[in-house]
Amino acid sequence: QQEDQLVKYTGNLYFYSPYVVTTQKTSVIVNTKSVESFTKVKPFNQVDGTIVYGPYSNIGPLTEKELIVHYRNNSPFLTVTRVERLIEVSHWGNIAVEEKIEVEHSGAKLKGPFSRYDYQQDHHSGPASVRSYKTILPASASDVYYRDTNGNISTSNMKVKKDLVELDLRPRYPLFGGWRSHYTLGYNVPSYEYLYHSGDEFLLKMRAIDHIFDDMQVDELVTKIILPEGTSNIK
Repeated sequence: QQEDQLVKYTGNLYFYSPYVVTTQKTSVIVNTKSVESFTKVKPFNQVDGTIVYGPYSNIGPLTEKELIVHYRNNSPFLTVTRVERLIEVSHWGNIAVEEKIEVEHSGAKLKGPFSRYDYQQDHHSGPASVRSYKTILPASASDVYYRDTNGNISTSNMKVKKDLVELDLRPRYPLFGGWRSHYTLGYNVPSYEYLYHSGDEFLLKMRAIDHIFDDMQVDELVTKIILPEGTSNIK
């Protein structure tokens, strides 16, 4: 848990084209000086975290050459594996939103045992682990709750700002590579902000998904909508 996270980029060294490429140069920027290894095809030049290949001349059509760069990257590779979003519209001017969220640290897997004592004593321990992340909710969100199968999770902070509600979510345990967590997040919003009507016809317009964390990748999203009793002619 003390080690840096190493990642590997794999791609094609050459521009993949059905035509002859008369001249080509490829630059790979990894934003770190700690490059373990990389494909060496002359001419090439490396300066810190930038590797420049070429120029190469007269590259034939559909030419392939595997390009591999192995380097340090302690960014948390956090993936949302599944979100089940439930939107319930009531008769009484309220919309209840509840999301069941499953996340996984999809970076390099942790080798060996985990010591919570060492982790808490050394702030540099687990440089690629996920301690917390920020979730953004609508500005009008109220009655916010954050819990899992064990009950309410109290390790979170909420800041109400002018145009959003910011939640600093801290899982019950830090997430290392290969570790997962799942939780439920819910809140209420007034229906007048999202429900439009003309006569007896109504239009519901909401986000498909909230901002769970920066640069999020979502593998699977399921959205369920519960409309008031008596609703008909749904489009």
